[in-house]
Formats: sequence, structure tokens, C-alpha cells
Amino acid sequence: MKRYTKPNDDRYQFLVIHTLNGYSIEVLVVPTEDLAAITPGVAAQLHIKLPDSYQLQSCAKESAIKQLDELAALNGWVAME
Repeated sequence: MKRYTKPNDDRYQFLVIHTLNGYSIEVLVVPTEDLAAITPGVAAQLHIKLPDSYQLQSCAKESAIKQLDELAALNGWVAME
């Protein structure tokens, strides 16, 4: 699965996960292994820019991955190998 991280800051990883209602973009806090959905509140706390078209959940995995790619481009994240 595709993951992104901030350049020079490997404390957070950003990925799409399957949920009960579809797919959501989540942040993994690496040191604690906690997962949190990227809600507007979480985004503000982590200084993440969200586009106006941001959705908390997507029905299709492809849509969620596309939105993750858009977030990565907007915030300067890099893909993990």
C-alpha cells in the first residue's frame, strides 16, 4: 500500500486504510503506533493543509488513494519506498 511521509520527519506516515464504511486517509504516529483519521482537527494539529474538496471517507479505494496523492502534493510529502 502506498505511504507518504514528511521529508526529514519520519514520525508520521500517511496512508489509506479500509474502514467499516469505505476508506479513509489516516496518519500513523510511528513511535506510538497510533492511527488517526485526518479530520480537520487532526490536520490543524499537525499543520496539514487540506483542499476544499477534502472528504473524510471515500467509498472506493482508488478515490481515497487519489486524494492521498493530492494531499501529498499539497503538503510536500514524499512517497515511501
